[in-house]
Amino acid sequence: MKNLHYLFVLIVLILSSCQINEDKTSENSIPYQLEEWKGVQGKTLADSKPDFVGQKKADKDAPNVVIIMLDDAGYSSASSFGGVMKTPTFDRIGDEGIRYSHMSVAAVCSPTRGSILTGYNIHQIGTGIISEFATGYPGYNSQIDYSTPSIAKILTDNGYATAAFGKWHNTPMEEASPAGPFESWPTGMWGFEYFWGFLGGETNQFHPLLYEGTTAIETPKTNADGSTFHISHGMADQAIKWLDNWKGLRDDDPFFLYYTPGAVHGPIQVPVEWRDKYKGQFDEGWHVYRQEQFERQKKLGLVPADSKMVDWPEDIPTWDSFSEEGKVYLRRQMEVNAAFLEHVDHHVGRVVDHIEALGELDNTLIIYLTADNGATAEGTPTGTFSELMMQNGFPPLTMDQQLEKLEEYGGLEAWGGPHLANHFSVAWSYASSTPFQWTKQMASHFGGTMSATAIRYPKIIKAKGEWRTQFQNATDIVPTILEVTGVPAPDYVNGQARQEYPGKSMTYAWNDAEAKTNHTTQYFEMTGFVGLYHEGWSLCGKPYRVPWSLDPSALVNFNPLNTEWELYNIDEDPIQQVNIADKHPEKVKELEELFWKEAEKYNVYPVGGSLGRTLQPESNPQRAAKKHWELTTNVYRVPELAGPEIKSTNYEINAYITSDKSTEGVIYAVGEHMGGQVLFIKDGKLRYSYSTLGLYWHDFDGDVNIPEGDIKITLKHTMKEMVLNGPSLVELFINDKKVGQLDIKATVYGVYTGHETFDIGRDEGMPVNEEYADKGKFKFTEGQLHKVVFDIE
Repeated sequence: MKNLHYLFVLIVLILSSCQINEDKTSENSIPYQLEEWKGVQGKTLADSKPDFVGQKKADKDAPNVVIIMLDDAGYSSASSFGGVMKTPTFDRIGDEGIRYSHMSVAAVCSPTRGSILTGYNIHQIGTGIISEFATGYPGYNSQIDYSTPSIAKILTDNGYATAAFGKWHNTPMEEASPAGPFESWPTGMWGFEYFWGFLGGETNQFHPLLYEGTTAIETPKTNADGSTFHISHGMADQAIKWLDNWKGLRDDDPFFLYYTPGAVHGPIQVPVEWRDKYKGQFDEGWHVYRQEQFERQKKLGLVPADSKMVDWPEDIPTWDSFSEEGKVYLRRQMEVNAAFLEHVDHHVGRVVDHIEALGELDNTLIIYLTADNGATAEGTPTGTFSELMMQNGFPPLTMDQQLEKLEEYGGLEAWGGPHLANHFSVAWSYASSTPFQWTKQMASHFGGTMSATAIRYPKIIKAKGEWRTQFQNATDIVPTILEVTGVPAPDYVNGQARQEYPGKSMTYAWNDAEAKTNHTTQYFEMTGFVGLYHEGWSLCGKPYRVPWSLDPSALVNFNPLNTEWELYNIDEDPIQQVNIADKHPEKVKELEELFWKEAEKYNVYPVGGSLGRTLQPESNPQRAAKKHWELTTNVYRVPELAGPEIKSTNYEINAYITSDKSTEGVIYAVGEHMGGQVLFIKDGKLRYSYSTLGLYWHDFDGDVNIPEGDIKITLKHTMKEMVLNGPSLVELFINDKKVGQLDIKATVYGVYTGHETFDIGRDEGMPVNEEYADKGKFKFTEGQLHKVVFDIE
């Protein structure tokens, strides 16, 4: 009997296993099996009958889908949301469809992008922070799997033609090298058939380092019309080209287009012929601009007519606190930013117009968001010529210091061009968040988490230009697409069980403006800023620091368990104007408990895990990477974070060279002149340059001749103080004999740039040292640089 019992258990287990395997290959599992072949296979052609099978096809009447998302634009920037900036394409989508007043997103870039593409909360897919700052915790490691599949993967497997253009920002940067691994690239696990764009969080708009699929491509010199290349223009050209190929070769399949320009993220750069379009329109300063936007929003019906603006934060300077010289500089910042937004919307319009010319517009669901988070506050109170200073923990400069540095780099004439990494003042950012409080990073308040949004799909949406005030979230977009396209949500993807979607389709309110929201609960967290929406209430953690500063004392004292809360009744106060926490302590306690439950449920623990690279260095995957690297001249176009960690660390570099009188070129380079370092030989001399984000420039141009024959050049970098951005000493040797040294006033701890690369034997993209800019990539003399060895302490 005992043996019979074991046999019975074994049979049950086998049958259960068969059932699981059957489920994994069921109709609701992707990838699908090939359709059943229904022909006849005889011994000869005469007694055989052919039949053609293929991958699953989309329904004949399935609509196309287009997601358009700009970057970092303020909620009130677009003209149809109260701004003065001309956004005719965005306005058209809303005029011919509907606009959402409370479409919530994450408070920074990568997380929103991941959430929109998968339908999951940001920590469920490991994007609790941008991919460049990923840490060693599940909610923050930038790693996804097939249990949270991308909508592109689902649509591709259901017969859609799929393509992504522009900013990607969802591949761990240590995996974005020419050697891969490629599974986390757009055309890997994310499921897109085609990709054209850049992988990181930002790029030089005139000199982007581009990929097509997984292949690095040369930056074009001109756009299709012959004008100087700018990526907002160039990606529209490329998308139009892709659409024409789709129309001519594959229009029996619907398409999914994910179109996400890098504008208006810093560096704020726009073609010179656009830069004066808004000359004089911001002369009266940000307070006047903010008030004017608020009044326009009342007239538009975006905010209640009896609303009052929230108080101006004490941490942000008033307009009149600056000198007239400072005001001239501040006005120019906003003029160029406005031009940048109009410019990108114009080129988005070219793509929309082309879809219309192809006869596909009314069969296309278009979802257009003006931002992936709130308006960015990384420009500091004065605005900045070098926007990554803040992310690297450098304290903000004074206005006098900014003006002095600006003159070094060409003055206001250079603002908006390719040679500055410029950004506008946080005060302009705050004004651009009207009517809400705060900015990008601030997951606590709506100024950091609301994106102006318009949706057009005339086959379902009968309203024209109406507001939808229901609270929604980025996680609702995938369920909406699945409902509209009729594509089933898969139960399994590549054998992995799909997690349940936290969001719901938004179609319920498309023709019912008074419908009660179906997204009743949503937590928010970003770099320790926390908040919660629940059934018409908004719980907001008071900011523990300002978003434009990584003040070590504020970070050291950060403890989410000590959060002080604000409370708002969104049904009565949709702009978070009046804090009523003191009147409803029981509601505060109830919502606080709910926040922690949601945080645990959706993998947010540890709250603030995104601060790991600053507060817990062992959380940095680059610092946990290998310490010994042997690289040849075939290694280039490597993202900075995928290469050796040569920043605020101790390291030694040895270059093995066979030299003669003609020897010259870059030995290694990382970054560019606004942040980076390069070791090179020019005019027979050994040279080294180090740019501390454009703030400090260090250049070794000692009279050191390069001997002929087989030589070893050594660079030894030693930190003088093991602190963030601490000073260091660089010593240079030839054949183990010291030939010079250079003091570095301040090293770079985080990233040199957000877009440049690490290269051996050349300098890709923008040069670190402008002295060799006329030599292009300044490739090292053919065959003479054998290898460069990096040893990181």
